[in-house]
Amino acid sequence: MRAVLWDLDGTLIDSAGDIAAAVDRMLVRTGRPPLGEAVIRGFIGEGARKLVDRCVEAAGSAPGEEDLRVFMDEYGRALVVQTRVYAGLRAVLEGVRGPMAIVTNKPEAFSRTIVDQLDLSRYFPVVLGGDTVVVGDVVVRKPDPAPLVEALRRLGADEGVMVGDGPADVGAARAARMPMIGVGWGIAAPAGADRLVTTPEALVSALRDAGISFG
Repeated sequence: MRAVLWDLDGTLIDSAGDIAAAVDRMLVRTGRPPLGEAVIRGFIGEGARKLVDRCVEAAGSAPGEEDLRVFMDEYGRALVVQTRVYAGLRAVLEGVRGPMAIVTNKPEAFSRTIVDQLDLSRYFPVVLGGDTVVVGDVVVRKPDPAPLVEALRRLGADEGVMVGDGPADVGAARAARMPMIGVGWGIAAPAGADRLVTTPEALVSALRDAGISFG
């Protein structure tokens, strides 16, 4: 049985507006000038730590550990204000005949809240965040393959297809030896994906070619 593993931000949902708003609130709260969504969008895509550091530096200051804590606090207060599912993807989810999971580097608690509030829970019995999977004493996240392998285990699936928008998704899929479909509407650029699609219709075709059934 082959499962579909989905990245969240930039793949299923457009969350950049809420992320940018939280960054600006963090900057103001810590005594820096806001940057605005247009600037902040360019820094999204490689995790919260890098996002915060880059934005603080762009605001003319040196980043500190407190900045990340304040950002996470601000973002956690308003996760689904502007955030939406990308147009056409609900129909794709409805059509898939097989198990699906979300594998994201966003914290699991945030991810589950967003999935619930956007009425996506029915499609995803498994939601793994960037703080979910521990190997030894180390929390691992994409591009490590362990979260993808764990998602398959929890779904009871033998194989998987990864759908994502960034290099971490490509790296994890490569390391897990599974097909990778990159989407062109996201935040990052999925260079090295087996297929790159730019519409939901093309995504359905790519998933069919990868062995996923649709009803």
